[in-house]
Amino acid sequence: MEQIRTELRAQLTDRDKQIEELRSQLETERADREEVETELCDLKQKSAAASKDLPEVADILNQLKAKRKKSKTDLADLEAILEILES
Repeated sequence: MEQIRTELRAQLTDRDKQIEELRSQLETERADREEVETELCDLKQKSAAASKDLPEVADILNQLKAKRKKSKTDLADLEAILEILES
């Protein structure tokens, strides 16, 4: 009977250690997640700011046609170029 109690106590001690280790891992994961979310938020803000800096497609097309009268570039071409620049 005493041996069973000793074994059960040892098992409980092992379980307590495992629980503490899992709690520690969870805390680390939460901190990492918070850091990643902060970085993601910063990147989204930078991306939004960068896209605001780009002029309107029609304005670019008008400027291009003013400088190069024979340019065959159209609105769809410029939209594609701006999409590439934004990505």
